Amino acid sequence: MHPTVGPVSPSGSTGMVSRMEIRAREGFPRPTASKVRRRRADAVAVTCGLVVLAISVGLLGRLDRVPEFERDVFRAINGLPSSWNVMVAPPMFLGTLASVPFFMAVCGLFRKFRMGFVLGIAGLAAYLIARLGKHLIGRGRPGEVFDDLHLRDVDATGLGFPSGHAAVSAAIVVAALPYLPRRWRWPALLFPLFMAFARVYTGAHLPLDVVSGAAIGVVVASSLHLLMGVPLVPAADPPVVAPSVPGDPSEAEAVRPSHRRS
Repeated sequence: MHPTVGPVSPSGSTGMVSRMEIRAREGFPRPTASKVRRRRADAVAVTCGLVVLAISVGLLGRLDRVPEFERDVFRAINGLPSSWNVMVAPPMFLGTLASVPFFMAVCGLFRKFRMGFVLGIAGLAAYLIARLGKHLIGRGRPGEVFDDLHLRDVDATGLGFPSGHAAVSAAIVVAALPYLPRRWRWPALLFPLFMAFARVYTGAHLPLDVVSGAAIGVVVASSLHLLMGVPLVPAADPPVVAPSVPGDPSEAEAVRPSHRRS
């Protein structure tokens, strides 16, 4: 039994509030049997990501040629006005390996330590898998395939499939989704879409590079959610009885504690 504080009301009804109830009113959630859950949606996301990755690899064909549909998509995006680069290029840092400790530090600043840990593992794993995929597939970047293209402050040569930027950005966002307020989840999904667009626009990657990279990020982050679980949404607690106030006609006041989402 938890120690209680507060006076007893004249009528004999308990006006006493346990320390656990006081902590609940201050925003601390009540302990539960399990604070995490595993979602079917994550299993679906893993399956869909693997399917997209397999299709992307299957569409590559010969590595010394670019499929016609991919060539058309690349030219359409890469041929957009160069004046856009001033807005497109700077945020691409957030898809690099160096962005992983940055996001972890932001989570730590807001005391979201579990969220930061999950983001760190997902971002690092997605980067390493993408690096491995580059060496296994061996497909070059657009600068090795096209003679006429717009290279905007990116490497012209090197291995391109899959895109590490797309993998890291997708992994970080999917890893963060269960920890974000609902109103921020859909806007957050725009980040990996922007990263995929930016890598093609700047001439760093071909379309299938970024599609496969994003699929890797989704698979990694969703697999991590299945392994570790995601936080439960706090349930509404029953009203807490506050201490009675002398001279107050009502002997108790119902107070519903607020919760802070972790």
